[in-house]
Amino acid sequence: MENFYLVEYIKNNFKIDRDILDSIKYELDQSIYYYGNHFKYPREKHGEDISANIKHLLFKYLYIFKVIAANKSVSCNKKNIISNAYFNFNQELEKIGYGVYKPFGNSSFKNVINNLKMYFATEHIKDLFKKETFRYIIDDEFMDIIRNYKIALKDYYIRNGINAIVVPYDMPFFENVSLKIFKEISRPSFVFLHGLPGRYNNVDENRADYLIVWGEKIKENYIKAGISGDKIFVSGHPYYKKWSAVSKDLKFNFENILVITKSLPGAQQSDMVRLCDRGNSILYLYSIENVLKKMGIKSVRLRLHPSENNKWYSRFIDTEFYKIDSNDLADSLIKSTLVIGPSSTALLESVYYRVNYLVYEPSEHNVDLINYELVPPFDGSDVRIPVAKNESQLEDLLKKKISVDSSCFTEYIKTPFDIGFIRDIV
Repeated sequence: MENFYLVEYIKNNFKIDRDILDSIKYELDQSIYYYGNHFKYPREKHGEDISANIKHLLFKYLYIFKVIAANKSVSCNKKNIISNAYFNFNQELEKIGYGVYKPFGNSSFKNVINNLKMYFATEHIKDLFKKETFRYIIDDEFMDIIRNYKIALKDYYIRNGINAIVVPYDMPFFENVSLKIFKEISRPSFVFLHGLPGRYNNVDENRADYLIVWGEKIKENYIKAGISGDKIFVSGHPYYKKWSAVSKDLKFNFENILVITKSLPGAQQSDMVRLCDRGNSILYLYSIENVLKKMGIKSVRLRLHPSENNKWYSRFIDTEFYKIDSNDLADSLIKSTLVIGPSSTALLESVYYRVNYLVYEPSEHNVDLINYELVPPFDGSDVRIPVAKNESQLEDLLKKKISVDSSCFTEYIKTPFDIGFIRDIV
């Protein structure tokens, strides 16, 4: 029972297919950890939100209509890629000549494939994950459903000439099982990471053939963590094309401060078990409030992670001090004069919009409030990115107005965006 982790115990003590267990681990984790009103849609309340159920049904019928109306089959004249990578990555793939299609059941009406049989099979499994018991999900009956689904999906990829796959992560079931299929049929697979990683470990090493990261610094950190540089490509980001280092100064004053919450993960996201105390998400805000009020600041804006529930936060925080900001992130950053937050890609986004970002990570022995080790650049190892690890350090950075050196931007996000390397592989 070493490490006292339920999924590990199941692996070692139940008669269960370990490959399938790896594919459903993320869903099992969410059954355990994605709970509580601090999440906007906690797992144990699935199905209770009537408006959400209606939206889901409407989307389902519209998706079916779109598939039938589009009548879009996979092109025989192009190399074809399945991709649900974030941002406008798929448009960039199309620009360099690929046929690009969304995975089955993806929440998008664009580039859907005319195959309702696979769509319904995918939706059925999604429903089982959400509605059935934990015990059912690890039962032989469900294992057979997964095996049959994988056989059908593999057959689909082969028959329709899908040459490669790009996904934004490798843990959730549908991405995980597709990556394994592409390894079996010896066709390339890519994970296009969608930001600054909060961890660097061997979770990312084995599932996909290649990692695509935004900048050379991110690649460097993965190599230091033991991942081969040969499987890592640097692309930049398709959104941040217009970066100019002409104006290096970042806004840094206290007129309109934006604070970003330290959210909790809804599943294990490391190669080790991490248990988090949700009270520390509130502690994080109390700590920032304490420092800012000492400096005479009366009110700031608060931006929650999309997974978080603002009603829950409002029961704990001083709502006269923290004003919830629900605007589009770009709009939030443009009007901000300073951003304070934890390890987050918002660091780079703030710099892009010429606003200073103070990294605040209360920690002991390099372990943060939610029990994860801090990683570069949020551990203070990059001198160009100031990090406060306690209240006195945060107060010091604020008083001295120590800012991010914006010259680091292009090392974390390469410009211009370039995915030409895919043509050498696919």
